[in-house]
Amino acid sequence: MRSIRACIYKDIRLFLTASGILSLILPVLVAAALMLGLNDAQSADTSIQPFEIAVYDRDDTLMSRTLVGQLRSVELISKVRHYTEKSISENEQSLLNENGELIAESGLFSAPLFKDCAVVMILPLDFFYDAYTGEEEPVRIVLNGDMPLESALASSMASSVSGILKSERAAWYAAYSVKAGGEFDRADFERFCENSAETILDNALGRLNVFKNPDIRAELSASVKNPFFACAASMLMLFVSLGVLKTLPEERRLGLYDRFVSAGGSLFQLILSKFITAAVFCAIGILPLYFILKPDLHGGVFVLAAAFIACFLLMLMQARLTRSAESYLIIGGILTAAELLFGGVIYPAKLFPLFAKRISVLTVPKYLIAGLEKSEISASVIPLAVIAAACLAVFIVLEAALRGIRRSKRGRRKV
Repeated sequence: MRSIRACIYKDIRLFLTASGILSLILPVLVAAALMLGLNDAQSADTSIQPFEIAVYDRDDTLMSRTLVGQLRSVELISKVRHYTEKSISENEQSLLNENGELIAESGLFSAPLFKDCAVVMILPLDFFYDAYTGEEEPVRIVLNGDMPLESALASSMASSVSGILKSERAAWYAAYSVKAGGEFDRADFERFCENSAETILDNALGRLNVFKNPDIRAELSASVKNPFFACAASMLMLFVSLGVLKTLPEERRLGLYDRFVSAGGSLFQLILSKFITAAVFCAIGILPLYFILKPDLHGGVFVLAAAFIACFLLMLMQARLTRSAESYLIIGGILTAAELLFGGVIYPAKLFPLFAKRISVLTVPKYLIAGLEKSEISASVIPLAVIAAACLAVFIVLEAALRGIRRSKRGRRKV
């Protein structure tokens, strides 16, 4: 026990150099920069100012007026101008054709009625009644070319609502047909349409989530924070493992390991002390990352633990392959960069070419990101355990082979 405590104390002192402290600070700086970028992106959301739209309502029914009322509650729409054929003044009659239909042309938005509107939605006559029977005309949407972003957003919203309304109305019409036994008059059907109007619109707009912009932002923020946290945590675990194990090649080369063994120590105790040291510094480094990014971890603690063990054993295997601290740091730096690059930390793995995707299967960050994003613990921990076991097996084989070589050399010297 004393030997392990002495080794841990020694490893902590050796780690607390400029490079060791930098390996703790750098992931925190990266996390802070990512969080700052996320906040800027969220604040950029508000750079799209609410805009006005116009609705030319030829249907002029309770359901069409209910739709207009619902649209006025949309956060992104500042004002809905509601016009019917009767509300168009004599001075504006030139905007209509002989059938009372709005003439959709490029000069429409220069008219005072529609000036500064992003779009004009044209609801056809008997739209909501005919929609139940599947005979409805489509909603026409006229876009303002001077407001391309706003008109695209409003057009997408209107198209989505129209599609959802169509499916909702079909379901309600089927239910009414069954209830009425297939025999109903127009007056009875109109009462049914009025009764179902608000419910259908609530369902359509609710499913589109147009009233829940803050909730959407929160969900988007959570989905982005977990990959950011995985990025910073991967850097931390790789850097700390690299820094803690950098003394191992030198300890072997200078004979410090042999002295430690002759004093009653063992290779297991030496590696255990470095493992505990790396775990302590990783735990210290993870805390500020968690409080900065505030990820939704769920079962991510187990994924983090598995990722740390895999990173440590990866660097341990690499330390056994090198004979000096300089070569260890060079090769370890290349290995760390490869892990971060092919693991999807620097660039999204989904956009990798085929050969890079095959390499990413061997990286630790890939499974850490997947585990934190999807909360699929088994799908992430098992591959990480396989990577850790493979690295440990290579280390044990190398250690046994090199010990055999040393013994054979000593035997030859004695002879």
